[in-house]
Amino acid sequence: MRTPTLLAASVLLLALGPAAALAQDINPDRPDLTTSAELVPAGALQLETGIEYGHERTGGQPTGQRLSTQAVLRAGVLPVLELSIEGEPFDWERTDREASGSGDYTLGLKYRVFDPSPDSAAPLISVKPFVKLPTAGAPIGSERPDVGALLLVTWSLPKGLTLDTNWGVAALGQRHPEGFIPQGIASAALTTPLTERLSAITELFFNTRAERDSRATLLTTLAVMYRITPRLALDGGVRTTLVGPGPDWSVFVGLSARFGR
Repeated sequence: MRTPTLLAASVLLLALGPAAALAQDINPDRPDLTTSAELVPAGALQLETGIEYGHERTGGQPTGQRLSTQAVLRAGVLPVLELSIEGEPFDWERTDREASGSGDYTLGLKYRVFDPSPDSAAPLISVKPFVKLPTAGAPIGSERPDVGALLLVTWSLPKGLTLDTNWGVAALGQRHPEGFIPQGIASAALTTPLTERLSAITELFFNTRAERDSRATLLTTLAVMYRITPRLALDGGVRTTLVGPGPDWSVFVGLSARFGR
């Protein structure tokens, strides 16, 4: 566990450096599952990390427990283009057996399609194609690739509120039998400023089945985010499943930092 600790410390020092005062406010894509249409500024890097612990009960089976670390590295390549890699460097699961290891990693590209003028009521619109690399073995990973794309729409509302919505499709790799199944994704997250630095986030996240013998899932997230500096933010919250398979509850905390240009 030394490497994540050293990495977090390095990021913290970078985030608190002299250039922090010159940066625009950080806007992480966590802690909710909905992705903002906003991009990391060109020439900047942004690291978003977290840890999440959850419980899941399934009829006739032992209570499932899961502990995962989360990391996303986002790079602003052009004013309209961002590249990212995200994954779970460490994942621990326990049901009728115990497993641990590194999770799958996903490569993504976020491209800004429409940027409204400051006085316009129109939303910011981006697209995000992605591919999941099957780097984790079962039962942590599916051992098959996934591909998909999201339409990201971000609305700036009165009183400082922000509404992020996602609409997407994906093809999920399956093992038994081999092949892919389609998946639909829809979500919305509302960010409400409580103070100049503190915000509350409420979210609904829906996706159709992730496996052939599974069913659709509806999750909700309640979280807060605190901007320590324009480049550094803390978050924490809870998540629960309203419909379908998923955790009965999970709790999470995270740290996000922007550095570079």
